[in-house]
Formats: sequence, structure tokens, C-alpha cells
Amino acid sequence: MLYLYAILESPPPQKTLPAGIGGAVPVFVETHGLACAVSAAADATIAPEPSQIWRHQEVVAALMEGRPVLPLRFGTVVADAAAGLRLLARHHAELSAQLDRVRHCVEFALRVAGFAEHADPSLDAGPLSGTGPGASHLRTLVRRERGWPASSDGFPHGTLNAHAQSRLLWARSPSQPDLRASFLVQRRSAAAFLDDVAALQRLRPDLGITVTGPWPPYSFSDPDLSGGPE
Repeated sequence: MLYLYAILESPPPQKTLPAGIGGAVPVFVETHGLACAVSAAADATIAPEPSQIWRHQEVVAALMEGRPVLPLRFGTVVADAAAGLRLLARHHAELSAQLDRVRHCVEFALRVAGFAEHADPSLDAGPLSGTGPGASHLRTLVRRERGWPASSDGFPHGTLNAHAQSRLLWARSPSQPDLRASFLVQRRSAAAFLDDVAALQRLRPDLGITVTGPWPPYSFSDPDLSGGPE
């Protein structure tokens, strides 16, 4: 079995990478102008233990130095090197486009605690007015797409958007009541983005505004490696 860490452009960096899953040293498989960092895995299922997750993240962070990468989900495994090469060949157009999208970018994660969710009367009418789990799920998706938060009057965030190439808004739920968003930011704008987060923290000390990063662009590079012709 081979464990997959991240996809990047070929040729890969010529440097020693941190030890990966199970202490294995990552190597690369390459085809179609792409490379994937891999290491031998004893099992098809990798337990998400903190030490293993940390090893995965260390390898991805080392790969990201000076180049775009597409981090893969923790636990991504294929049968062998030939299977890894087939994945790169089958999806090379999509993967190359995603690498262009995240080039020179990092990810920041913003969380805001204590911001009340505003009711939206339009969600209580028409096809979204049902009480079943399907209607509830649709209402959640609508809230997610309509904005974070729905109004900028109470929480101004336009300056953060100005620095971002892309933004993901995460739906709120009883188990995740905080506002959460991920921002894809050019490296050259990272300092300005953090300055504006600090300004928001001063403007709204009543809210628990926290930011983490810069991270590899996990939220903006989740390639679907399933399907397609062999």
C-alpha cells in the first residue's frame, strides 16, 4: 500500500522530507507534469492518531515551501505506485488547474464566537418550509451560501474579503455554533490580512475573533480522485 500526502508540479523538490506516516520516508511518483508525495503503508486504513496527523501535516508543509501544493485528505491510500500514477494521469487536467488556483497562496481560518444567527423569514416559506431532515439540510445550505454573516452591519468583514482570492463559508449547527470561514490569501497579502483581523478584534472586543494560519490550502484543494476512465 502507498500513503498519499500531496500533489505538486513536477519536478518535485530535491530535499529530504520529514518522516511520514509510521516513520516512513516520503518519495515521489511522477507523470503528466505532476508529482505525488507517497510513502509505504502497512495497512489500507490509517488510524487518525494525533502523531500520525502531525506527520501528515509536516510533510505537506515542507512540500509547500516555494511551490503550490494540493494537500490530500489524511488517510488517502492506493494499492501501489502504478495506482498512484494512474490517478495522476486520469485527473491531470483538473489537478493542474487546481494548482494554478492556489499558486502563491496560503489559507487562514477565521472563527467568531458570540455572534447571534439572524432569522431569515424567506427560509420559512416555499419549498424550504418543511420540517423533515431534507428541508432542514437545504435551509442550512442556503444560509451557508447567503453570506457569513448574513449582514455585514453587525460584523464588518469586507476588508478581509478584499485580501482573499476565495472564501469558504461553513454552515453553523448546534455542535458548531461559531461563525467559521476559510480564506485563500496571496502570500504577499498575508500580513495585511492579519492586520485587518487585528483591527476587527479591536473593533469588536465583545466577540471572540480568532485566526489561525497560514496553512497549506487544505480547504481549497480537495481533489476528487475517484471516477474517470482508467
